[in-house]
Amino acid sequence: MAFYIIFIKLLFMKDIFDKCKFADLELNSRIIRTGLWQSQDIEEVYEKYENIAKSGVGLMITELISIYPKDKFSEYSFKINNPHFMIEAKRLAEICHEYNVPILGQLEFIKFNRGIDLDIGINDLTIEDIRKIQSDIILACQKLKMVGFDGVQLALGNNFYLSKFINPYFNQRNDDYGGNTFNRMRIVLELIKVLKDNLGFHISCRVNANDGRKGGIDNDESIEMCKLLEKVGADSIQVTKPLSPLYFTKKVSDEAELLGFVERLMNEVEIPVILGGGFNEMDHMNELLNDSSVEFLSMYRPFVAEDGFLEKWKKEGSGVSRCKMCNNCYRTKTSTCYHF
Repeated sequence: MAFYIIFIKLLFMKDIFDKCKFADLELNSRIIRTGLWQSQDIEEVYEKYENIAKSGVGLMITELISIYPKDKFSEYSFKINNPHFMIEAKRLAEICHEYNVPILGQLEFIKFNRGIDLDIGINDLTIEDIRKIQSDIILACQKLKMVGFDGVQLALGNNFYLSKFINPYFNQRNDDYGGNTFNRMRIVLELIKVLKDNLGFHISCRVNANDGRKGGIDNDESIEMCKLLEKVGADSIQVTKPLSPLYFTKKVSDEAELLGFVERLMNEVEIPVILGGGFNEMDHMNELLNDSSVEFLSMYRPFVAEDGFLEKWKKEGSGVSRCKMCNNCYRTKTSTCYHF
């Protein structure tokens, strides 16, 4: 009897390299690669994407794709308005698909400019401005769809513009786009509805579990927001914190906090939820998968330190990333490693 119980447990144990479903996508593993800054020549980017895709990653999320050409982080991002963007993005999608790895484009912006008026605040946006933001994101999604991307990730977390728009700490509007949770989410909910009705590809939303500000979003409201996102058609959610990855320097408390939130969220929504937070050791990741209800884990910095390390992990059945978690790549806004 004891042997039978052990056998059943082993049969249903999760592993980071399990092939699995992720909403409408088929993944080669439970590992989601998240990008951030882009500072390399495009040929180096192609090589990096190929090394990551063939190593055993489940899903690729690109570095930031800047919606506006003179945004705060556009210098360190892919640029949707770059005349070469379509050609380069098409090649990235082709590389990932050669290894049966889906790819999502991560769309973001920090500032909204209206002609000569720079950095328009959330509370100063007109309805026409809101429609302009929505249409600009829709156009970017159309471009990604056209070149073969499997979907998009909307940056509703960290400290990007839309994350502030939906946050009561920043949003003091008195119209239909301010006030209660639904109204503050309206700009995003309308956007997702249009995208799902017209493009029909995967929409992932990156959200903050909370933002730590008095009068800001707490865990309870974040869960309510995620339920609204699911209701209008979002296909997956990635959970983060406002200043990620600076939070994640191997502090157990940070991981436990996010893990608790993700498990709670998974009881409230039916779409896949991704947990991130400084993972760099295969045994620990597998333990977490089997000691919790978590299904998907994201990694960022280890892929900067060594793009193809998953291949070695899979072959040896264990492994630790050589990433030192120093955050230098994050602070200096580079897609290369300071140490390696």
